Amino acid sequence: MTGPQFFLSIILAAAGLALIAPARIPAAQFRASAKTAFSTGVARKAAFAASALFGSACAVALTSVQAILPTVLIGAMTGLASAALIERSLIDHRKKRRSEKLESSVIALLEQIYLMVINGSSLQSSLTSAEGVGNRDIVNLQNLVKSGLDLETAAEFWIGEFDDPAKRRLTDLLLARTTTSETLALMAGLVQQLRSEQRFSIISTIERRNQLVWIPVTIAVLVPGMIFIAIPLEATLRSLVG
Repeated sequence: MTGPQFFLSIILAAAGLALIAPARIPAAQFRASAKTAFSTGVARKAAFAASALFGSACAVALTSVQAILPTVLIGAMTGLASAALIERSLIDHRKKRRSEKLESSVIALLEQIYLMVINGSSLQSSLTSAEGVGNRDIVNLQNLVKSGLDLETAAEFWIGEFDDPAKRRLTDLLLARTTTSETLALMAGLVQQLRSEQRFSIISTIERRNQLVWIPVTIAVLVPGMIFIAIPLEATLRSLVG
């Protein structure tokens, strides 16, 4: 690839990227301030631009095709697709971590509410006065209720910001038209269910990590053994052929 071809590939990739790269933040991203959203969008477009430029440069450098424009476009699209897949995997991982933290916080919150309701407090006042739960989702719900919104409207805004099974269960419990004794029974059952699911998740994670440990051990055992078998086998085959 000549110098002009390389610079032409970069220019074409940048020009195509201006039409391809989306300007909005994905819906899976979490709400933030306008300044944070702007910086996130700029960083996202910069990452997509770098991926497209790198993909187009690699496509032109690794191929001997004389048609520069199709090669550049194919490389740019490949880079963009790779960047989109990486972004999606990172978003899914971040959502999973947020869900796990929220589930643990919901358990702690329900335990506090349970004790307050037993002592005579109402469900809404127990929710707003619960302390020690530093999860930002729980804090957002408490702030919505403290701002004067009724529990149903606050729960609707809360779930709309980030939907999660633990959120659904908590809001269904808070909005249930039940007596105090029934609410306490539902709360105790929900805490037990969430703890069982959390225990099962921890056990499965430990088992999965234990299985991953055997991969390098198996490779370390099999590779030397295959080498020791291959050397005398090759010598035997050579003697037979000779």
